[in-house]
Amino acid sequence: MVSNSLTVFGIMLDDRGQNAPDVQEVITRHGSEIIGRMGVPSPSKKKGFITLLFEGELTQVEAFRKEIEEIDGATVQTMSFPQ
Repeated sequence: MVSNSLTVFGIMLDDRGQNAPDVQEVITRHGSEIIGRMGVPSPSKKKGFITLLFEGELTQVEAFRKEIEEIDGATVQTMSFPQ
């Protein structure tokens, strides 16, 4: 039996104007697993911070994290809750 978890992703993005489209592309690909999202630009608008609530199997969580971490300027932190 494969279990799902709820994972909170915090994504800090440097050079928001250049890197945000790449992040958005990954988020769109995983849209069926993302059940909540909030994005906030820094006051200078050079950086951005995105929080996501992701529901999926561990392999899906790991794949999403890997794709985001491969984007220049993206830093990821997570917190998971087994269901």
